[in-house]
Amino acid sequence: MNEEFNPVLAPDPVLRSPAKETQGEVLDKHDFSDLYQLASEAGLPYFARMNGTGEVELYLVFESVDAFVEQTRDAVSVEFKTYQGKLLGVIWTLSDPLQPLGFPLTFDIQLAEQRGMALRMLEQPCTLLHYLAYGEGELTHIYSESIFFSATEVERTREMIRSLFEGKVETIPQEAQVREEEMRSIAALSFPDTVFTEEGLAFVLDYRRMQAVHGEEGAQHLLMSTVRQAVWVMRRHARSEVRESAFTVWVAERGELLDLIVTPGLGHLFEVIHMAEEDANPFSRFLLTLPEYVETKEVSALGLGAYPLLRYENGVLYHLELDENVQAHLQTLFVKAFPGMPVPYQ
Repeated sequence: MNEEFNPVLAPDPVLRSPAKETQGEVLDKHDFSDLYQLASEAGLPYFARMNGTGEVELYLVFESVDAFVEQTRDAVSVEFKTYQGKLLGVIWTLSDPLQPLGFPLTFDIQLAEQRGMALRMLEQPCTLLHYLAYGEGELTHIYSESIFFSATEVERTREMIRSLFEGKVETIPQEAQVREEEMRSIAALSFPDTVFTEEGLAFVLDYRRMQAVHGEEGAQHLLMSTVRQAVWVMRRHARSEVRESAFTVWVAERGELLDLIVTPGLGHLFEVIHMAEEDANPFSRFLLTLPEYVETKEVSALGLGAYPLLRYENGVLYHLELDENVQAHLQTLFVKAFPGMPVPYQ
C-alpha cells in the first residue's frame, strides 16, 4: 500500500535545470528543449517539473523581466489547498495586502506521477522556484530561489494527499478546501436588466490558435481555469470592496477570435493602486500571460452579441443557466439599445 501511495518515479537524466551560471542568460534551446516546449509551445505561464536528479522544481514564466519585477515582491510562499478532488499548490508572489497574486498549480493525486511529484516536494529539503521570461522566441533565466516547508505544513499536506488518494475528502479540514459548491447555478434572468447592459473590458484571444494547441476541450478548460484563477484571487483579496464587488463574465466568438468580457471593467476597484491597471486587475494579470492574447478594449458585451456565463457577487460565483428565453431577452435588450443595427442574437 505504501509503494502504491508513494510511487517511485524515474527522472530523465538528460534534463537540465537553470543554475547560477545561467542566471541573467538566455537558455540554450537544445539544452533546455523541454522548458521551451512547456513555456512556449504549450504556453504554460507556470508549471512543476521533475528535473534530471529527481527533484521537483517550480517555474513561473513572465512576459518580460519588468513584469517579473512588478509581480514578484518580498518572500514568496506556497500554500496547499484542495479543489475538485485535486491538490492545489498556490505560489504567492505578492504579499502586499492590496495586491495579492497567486499562481495555482494542480496535482491530480489519482495519477501516480502527479502524486509522486507532490509527495517529493514535501520530502526534499527545499524546492527550487525558477523565474523565467519568455519573449521573441527566447527564454531568459531571471532568478531562482528556494522554498522551504515547515514540518507542520509537510504533515498537514501529506495527510491531505492521503485523504484525496483514498477518496476520503470529508476528512480534509474545511479551511484547506476551495469548495466547488461555492459556485452555484442560477437562471441568468434572475438578475436585473442593468446587469446585461453594462459596458466593460474585453480580452481578445486568438481562439483558433488556442484550439490548435490544446484541442477543443483543452482550450475550453484553459480559458475557464484562467477565469477561475482571477476570481479566486479577487475572492481572497485583502480589500473588502474587491471581495464584495459584482461583475459578469461574458463570451463572444468572432471568427477566429474570442472575446472574454468582464462587465463592468473593474477599473473603479483598481485605479486606487499607483500602477497600471493591467498590473493590478487579476483578469489582466492572468489573461495577458496567455500566448493567444491579442488585445484589450472597452466594449458593450450586448453590442458584441456576447452571452453571459458567470456572475460574481459578494464572494459567490454563479454559473448562469442559458436557454431560449435568455436569448430572446438579450435580443429585446439589443434592439432597444442599438435600434436599426443587425441583431446578433438569432
